[in-house]
Amino acid sequence: MSETAPKTSAPDLKPGDHLFLVDGSNFIFRAYFQSINQDRKYNARSDGLPSGAVRLFATKLFQFVKDGVLGVKPTHLAIVFDKTENSFRKALYPAYKGNRSEPPPDLIPQFPLMREAVRAFGLIPVEQDVYEADDLIATYARQAREAGADVLIVSADKDLMQLVGPGVAMYDPASGDAKKGAGFRAERKIGEPEVVEYFGVMPNRVVDVQALAGDATDNVPGAPGIGIKTAAQLIAEYGDLETLLARAGEIKQPKRRETLTNPEIVEKVRISHKLVTLVDDVAVETPLSHLTLSQPDPVPLIAFLKAMEFTTITKRVGEAYEADVAAIDADPALAPGGSRAAELKALYIGADAADSQPMLSTAASAAVTQPAAGAPAGDGWLKPADLAAARKNEAIAAKVDRTGYECVRTLADLERWIGWAYEAGVVAIDTETSALDAMQADLVGISLAVAPGRACYIPLQHRGGTDLFGGGMLEGQIPVAEAVAALKPLLTDDGVLKVGQNLKYDLVLLARYGIELSPVEDTMLISYALDAGVNNHGMDRLSELHLGHETITFAQVAGTGKAQVSFDKVALDKATDYAAEDADVTFRLWRALKPRLAAEGKVTVYETLERPLVEVLARMEGRGIAIDRQILSRLSGEFAQSLARLEDEIHTLAGEKFLIGSPKQLGDILFGRMGLAGAKKTATGQWATGAGVLEELAEQGHELPSKILEWRQLAKLKSTYTDSLPAYVNPTTNRVHTSFALAATTTGRLSSSEPNLQNIPIRTEAGRKIRTAFVAEKGYKLISADYSQIELRLLAHIAEIPQLRQAFADGIDIHAMTASEMFGVPVAGMPSEVRRRAKAINFGIIYGISAFGLANQLAISREEAGAYIRKYFERFPGIRDYMDQTKTFVRANGHVTTIFGRVCHFPAVASKNPSERAFVERQAINAPIQGSAADIIRRAMIRMDAALTAARLDARMLLQVHDELVFEVPEAQVEAALPVITKVMVDAPHPALQLRVPLQVDARAAGNWDEAH
Repeated sequence: MSETAPKTSAPDLKPGDHLFLVDGSNFIFRAYFQSINQDRKYNARSDGLPSGAVRLFATKLFQFVKDGVLGVKPTHLAIVFDKTENSFRKALYPAYKGNRSEPPPDLIPQFPLMREAVRAFGLIPVEQDVYEADDLIATYARQAREAGADVLIVSADKDLMQLVGPGVAMYDPASGDAKKGAGFRAERKIGEPEVVEYFGVMPNRVVDVQALAGDATDNVPGAPGIGIKTAAQLIAEYGDLETLLARAGEIKQPKRRETLTNPEIVEKVRISHKLVTLVDDVAVETPLSHLTLSQPDPVPLIAFLKAMEFTTITKRVGEAYEADVAAIDADPALAPGGSRAAELKALYIGADAADSQPMLSTAASAAVTQPAAGAPAGDGWLKPADLAAARKNEAIAAKVDRTGYECVRTLADLERWIGWAYEAGVVAIDTETSALDAMQADLVGISLAVAPGRACYIPLQHRGGTDLFGGGMLEGQIPVAEAVAALKPLLTDDGVLKVGQNLKYDLVLLARYGIELSPVEDTMLISYALDAGVNNHGMDRLSELHLGHETITFAQVAGTGKAQVSFDKVALDKATDYAAEDADVTFRLWRALKPRLAAEGKVTVYETLERPLVEVLARMEGRGIAIDRQILSRLSGEFAQSLARLEDEIHTLAGEKFLIGSPKQLGDILFGRMGLAGAKKTATGQWATGAGVLEELAEQGHELPSKILEWRQLAKLKSTYTDSLPAYVNPTTNRVHTSFALAATTTGRLSSSEPNLQNIPIRTEAGRKIRTAFVAEKGYKLISADYSQIELRLLAHIAEIPQLRQAFADGIDIHAMTASEMFGVPVAGMPSEVRRRAKAINFGIIYGISAFGLANQLAISREEAGAYIRKYFERFPGIRDYMDQTKTFVRANGHVTTIFGRVCHFPAVASKNPSERAFVERQAINAPIQGSAADIIRRAMIRMDAALTAARLDARMLLQVHDELVFEVPEAQVEAALPVITKVMVDAPHPALQLRVPLQVDARAAGNWDEAH
């Protein structure tokens, strides 16, 4: 106890009174994290001031005042806040709470609004210098008990559990009263049994356990390698901390004995004890006599609520206190446009303000106790860029230590970790499985991290033995069903943020176990929004780049080659190091990378184009698409016959039989025996026979290279699709489930794999035949909705080409118009060959096509192709200007940007190799166009499910193939679904921007994919 003030009691409290002590600081963050995943219209006022957390806070406060909780109404009510993070504990241990993350930008202005809410209810926001909210709560609790009153502490903070005892209980509101039902953690009362269940000791020994175990959240050091479970065992055995430390030499376990006899560690444990012990004799500035609860004055309360635009609670308050809501005006200072509102908005750091580098307080309390308008840069204030730099330094300095990871093997231990995750409000999660296919893999284990260095692994289905079939289930694992049931409320709670790396895989997997993971953050996608084109975004690489840490590889724990085992055969000690490290590293990456989004102006890209798409794609992958195996079998036979015919023709043209798939044999025939011109050699000394070489030879009129190209394409289609697709049919769903990659390209385009459904050629007869094998289930139709000429339309918008813009606005055939402009041929009655040439030029220009490439496409001379391109630029000079300006920009800056702010980096533009540099410049010219098209269809996909649900349609989005979306729709709903799908796609750019050209979507329905396209 502190000796700074004498103990005093509150004579106005008496036996039978009920004092509620609300941990306001804890409640603020709980309300915020619960609000962020709700409809955005409820999270900000009409003027843009963030208010979602305040709304939930005010709603709960109204419940406390009007009804109480757990059947008890308070006679006294204190809402207690932290005033500053510079408490006496900082002086005792400067690193205390040094690893706390900065509050989210949209929470900053809500801190003072919480205090305004308390005042509006006629209460006093209690806060005090030097001491933390927990110390004030401890003092009030002691005073109330001495007066004979009962105390209910409203908080989920484990640090307050040391206060529980006769007449003092805790109440964790969780999210049970906000959303009922499965998936939401119910409210609960915490008494002595719950404290024992959590800490393993009675409340009076909680500080001893905390001192030993430490606390990564508050940066309390503790004793390395000793967790709560071990600490509880030691305290139970020796009675208290000082006795334990005095007799540490008697500890049987060598590692524990060595740790607790180390003088430096003992000193840290004693410091930790002082840090976690709450002061219960603070000379409080607000006496309990000032905290008597009476009915609030409805006028100032309603004035506040109306200013905040909280319609529902305003109505409830008016009804409860019989006030005429319409007769009460909103508080003019707090209402939009008011002086106080202006001060609060100045605190808000939104994505649009990131480039201006506004000020951000280094402590939540500093931001809430003074207006930020006009605040100078200086001590205590950080710009987003400075915060990002600080986090970068922290990430490098805080080394990863695997010795502190815990292997969780009992339900009680799992519940403790779940409790810590609730307290933190954020948890990093990773799953370990038996296979790479999320639709078929078994869940082997789950790892969690609640702070840097504070991580665990929960093994669920590890087996003994390393052979393929041998080895039964290891003992001492939580049954999968029990673990899933325990974790589900946490993993689906809107109030706890779930962070992962490539989290889509985990979403697909966990959905099969009945868990809809939400809300989520993905470190892979944060990195992608920041550094697309700079580096790959795998966790191992990101760890090296941003943490300076080399992670354990899968091969190191599971072996390689024939000796490799699945993860369920990995020993638990190795599995724990590997899996817990994944969660730990993910948590650290999130802390290091997230501030860069605001600092570099990438928040909007991440929040509108990346993060929401994770759940959309997870649902699409889970749905899959049906295929007709008989069609594929028949096509395999047809393709085999065509390949045999082509082989005969090739051998005849070559004058001998040879292995067509052998580059060496083919090169020897083309350039050795036949002596064709244009021979090149590879680095290994063989003749080059790549597609480019063969295309050049074919353009020169040589038939053999042309046949080789035809054979290669058909052989690839046969092996990749008609032969392989049936093997991808899921035995449970009888459908094919591709995997979409969000961060695989520089421009934002999605790719797919296992199987790749985005490379089936649509313009060849063979490719169209393959698409006929993708079919709708009985009673359904497939709808294919495709953006028409979207990249040309975006070229017209970005490069501001008046002729193209007018043609699109008038609905004119763009290729015919181009042909007419270039060749002086009337659109009416235009020969198809003329239009075809214009079409090739239109699309070729987007990709920086050369005269050689255009000549190949149109089977004309390079000179003629070059003349076409020159004439094209003469007729549309704005396109040449755009290309030149883009080249200049990318050379100077190393990146280009889409119309939605996505940054596409091209570091190789600085290459000293002229060919490589020219190639990168062509990519950079196309990237704003292709990337903007990718952004548009992403925006459409993110909105699509909600639009279909709102229209009461059972349509399911199954596939995305570049500019096309594929749906499966009940036959009876096709006509209703077509306009909904089309409208969402056409309106996708809105409201972010209005294109200067209209978008057009062609959508039709049929029994198979080919007919629908």
